[in-house]
Amino acid sequence: MRARWNRILEVLETNFWFVPLLMLLASGALAVFLLYIDQRYDPGVDTTFSWAYSGGPDGARSLLSTIAGSMITAASVTFSLASVALSIASQQYGSRVLRNFMRDKVTQILLGTFVSTFLYSVLVVRTIRGTDNSSGFVPAISVTVAIVLAVFSLILLVYFIHHVSSSIQASHIVNVIAEDLEDTIPRLYPSGAGDPFPHTPAFEAFRHRERLTLTSSRTGYLQSLDLDRLLEIASDCNLIIELSPAPGDHLVQGDPLAHLWGTREVKEETEHNILGCFLFGGERTPLQDIRYQFQQLTDVIIRALSPGINDPFTAVNGIDKVASGIAVLAKRPRVSEMREDKSGELRLVLSTPNLTDVLKETVPHIAIYAAADRFVMASLRRVLDVAEREQQDDRERLVISQLRKELDNLQAKTASLS
Repeated sequence: MRARWNRILEVLETNFWFVPLLMLLASGALAVFLLYIDQRYDPGVDTTFSWAYSGGPDGARSLLSTIAGSMITAASVTFSLASVALSIASQQYGSRVLRNFMRDKVTQILLGTFVSTFLYSVLVVRTIRGTDNSSGFVPAISVTVAIVLAVFSLILLVYFIHHVSSSIQASHIVNVIAEDLEDTIPRLYPSGAGDPFPHTPAFEAFRHRERLTLTSSRTGYLQSLDLDRLLEIASDCNLIIELSPAPGDHLVQGDPLAHLWGTREVKEETEHNILGCFLFGGERTPLQDIRYQFQQLTDVIIRALSPGINDPFTAVNGIDKVASGIAVLAKRPRVSEMREDKSGELRLVLSTPNLTDVLKETVPHIAIYAAADRFVMASLRRVLDVAEREQQDDRERLVISQLRKELDNLQAKTASLS
């Protein structure tokens, strides 16, 4: 259940409409509340609240109409600027970075402020009655708050122009991706499900027992796993659930999802509950996919090295952030792929991306495009130096050594062809 909530929150966070919608509802509630206060203190608002609007109905009506029209215009300008930023970012840095722009709280709050001020002004202006030459009703407090909201919106618009100018800079984009990467690493998905199972050889005995394989009924990317629920099901049914894919893997219908050790059949309800723990989508997300974050940096680096952009300094900056992420990942204790329940029984066997998986999906891809630039290759070797300094077993040392030889061979081959 927690995985589903995290997925919902992540979807809401990367949508332009959610925050503005909440602000719209809040502005409607504020308008109703302040109009109630105005009606309660009318007449006599001018003497009770000296700071309140003191003009007549015609002036208040004209003022609110101007504010409402201005807010719609400002919202259109904001949307245009945001669209330009998204277009530039997509062309130069890849479509994957658009997620970072779409969840930008400054843009969401600015759009929400404009549309909220518009709605607030519309709700208030409809309650104004009479003219300057006749008695009527002017919600002085509500009109005053509309003026405050208009001034606040103007300040935000000036700030947004500065913000959108800095947000499309390469260094800013790389920094945002790197910060997200460092925030994601501590949440590497198996670490919160159950406790590590210390007796690895014990699982080998189960490979000679009966087994049921569940296959995927959907096609798409595995975005996240509800490991808490899987652990609960395995404990209740006295099973060991071995997961075949990891978050970020692409599956087609019929691919194996999980092996259930200790049984040849399960109830239809149990099978449905297990399959419901695999959350699919049309694209990869950073929820439980540590490789996705490194892939974003790799995408930016490769595009910076393309002939159309030819920006090796941005590539080096991105590789430096990859090295920082590798250092953070390497310093953390290795996550056990075997998890036990509260009674100490082995229940889950996971496919967990590790340091070497990240290196093999990152370093060779960049090297293909950077082989002709010795400065970029030097930065890329630094990534391996950082990983080697923090390596913890012989298998990691062997992979790092193989990657280093691959870089040397690729650079030598490129030099011989030039």
